[in-house]
Amino acid sequence: MAIFRVSNAFSQRVFLRNLQRNRGSLDEALARTSSGLRVRYPSDDPEAAAELLRLQEEMQQLVMRQRGISQARPWLQMLEEAAGDLGEILTSAFQYAVQGSSDTLDDAQYEALAEQISGLRSQLMSLTKLKISGRYIFSGTLTDTEPFDADGHYQGNDRAIQIHLDAEQVTINVPGDELFGEMGVGGPMQVLADLEEAFHDADTERVQALLDDLRDAISANAAMLSRIGNRRKALEDADVRLQDRQLSLQRRVADLGSADMAEAMSDVQKFETGYQATLAAGAKLFGPTFFDYLG
Repeated sequence: MAIFRVSNAFSQRVFLRNLQRNRGSLDEALARTSSGLRVRYPSDDPEAAAELLRLQEEMQQLVMRQRGISQARPWLQMLEEAAGDLGEILTSAFQYAVQGSSDTLDDAQYEALAEQISGLRSQLMSLTKLKISGRYIFSGTLTDTEPFDADGHYQGNDRAIQIHLDAEQVTINVPGDELFGEMGVGGPMQVLADLEEAFHDADTERVQALLDDLRDAISANAAMLSRIGNRRKALEDADVRLQDRQLSLQRRVADLGSADMAEAMSDVQKFETGYQATLAAGAKLFGPTFFDYLG
């Protein structure tokens, strides 16, 4: 029977392969403990890596939607505040109209009421010019254009500014003529102008007739406030859903990609022991060589 003698060079090559394999396993375990990640490269777990990529893309979409919500929130807040202020203006005007509907007032008292309405009109016009980040909120999509000219004519458009929330679109603006009306057309702006003129003319009958217009304006404004409130609720509800989904995705990412630290530490100890054992075996096989200095 032939006897084959294994060369020293061959044994060293086998030893080096084993040593490199053990060292590679140790390095991978150390990397898991330092990074906290189980899947650092697609080759670590191709199926998990593909799902992690999909989850990351969905999380980026969620971040974009949350950014849109953050930008939309101040618009709806300001709309709600403006509509609330307008409601107070109209309520005050109605109270002055009730006072002025009596035919016992003299001219001086009518002029005093006219002065009050003039102040309310100024407040209303100030509301029409509200801005967010330098953009008019009551000009439709023409946010660089002042909503009304000096004569109270609307200069914006009726186009909606919307953001996408899940399966619905939410409008975050209100055209100025829809909320404030327009001179020569109707609405709060026109009613207040008519009321001031009636007070200047001491026209009791006209003041009495304007009470119904003021009631209608107050009712329409309350309905607008309700619609804006519903939009804000839709926005906040969507924000909560997005946050919940984001947490769910983060947990899934952690389950897929995060290392089990107890297992990783155990692997480090196991591979360190194996690596040192391989070095010790090499020293016995090959005597005092350069292998003694590895480690």
